[in-house]
Amino acid sequence: MKQITVGVDASPESTAAVRWAAEEAAQRRLPLHLVHLWLLRSMTAQTIPHEEALLRAAQRLLDESETDVRTRFPTVRVTSELVSTETPDALLTAGGDSAQNEMLVLGSQGLGAVPGFLLGSVGLHGVAHATCPVVLVRAVDDPSRSGPGPVAVGVSSRTGQEAVLEFAFAAASRHGTPLVAVHAASRHPALIGRDELGHHAGADRDVEQLHETLRPWRDKFPTVHVVEHLSHESPARAVVGVAPGAGLLVVGRGHHPAIGPHIGPVTHAAIHHALCPVVTVPHG
Repeated sequence: MKQITVGVDASPESTAAVRWAAEEAAQRRLPLHLVHLWLLRSMTAQTIPHEEALLRAAQRLLDESETDVRTRFPTVRVTSELVSTETPDALLTAGGDSAQNEMLVLGSQGLGAVPGFLLGSVGLHGVAHATCPVVLVRAVDDPSRSGPGPVAVGVSSRTGQEAVLEFAFAAASRHGTPLVAVHAASRHPALIGRDELGHHAGADRDVEQLHETLRPWRDKFPTVHVVEHLSHESPARAVVGVAPGAGLLVVGRGHHPAIGPHIGPVTHAAIHHALCPVVTVPHG
């Protein structure tokens, strides 16, 4: 059975991530698995008592998080796991087969940092290498949003966007919110010069391409109200530009033939600047 896995540490961002994940688990009727990574270090006779105290504190943290979820979301089946590890890959396989994960949820401070025991390379490794969607949740509320807010999604002109659009449309349908689809135009006005006809023709092609890309998903999710947004900014700026007021921002994370899974500039920009939860969906 699929499950939602969430990383737990002592940060406010982690608390926000756990509660976001629990609410999502309740809506999807999926079990929730709480994971705390205990990064193994070299120990001596002098450091063992200190490490054991920290280990007990980590277990208490997990227990308190599990109790909080059970209190707030009594219908959610919740389990927890304290993982001792030397590698960030343990985050991706906690709870059993990584294929069980419907999504992985982590707390994020913004500016690319994933705090606490999921600091830096561990959390970002999860974003880059997870085979399931990864959700980064901030502790800071977006002051421009009232209510749940729409789902925003970055739409690329490249092929292989099916998983990204499926996630975004399904989320909008499940939450009963509009979907804002943003696409960065292929021709920037500043590069067109006085060729106004060329600019309009290029813009028309971009609008038509965006509309055609979304058509199958409109048909599959007919109740979702879709707002198409064509931006003349770079893809990264275009995605960040629609984030204010959004309840969720969905972006793709590609697989480069030469370097494998990686976090591109659009995902980096979303993690750095969006206040709403950001979902990175692997594709390609």
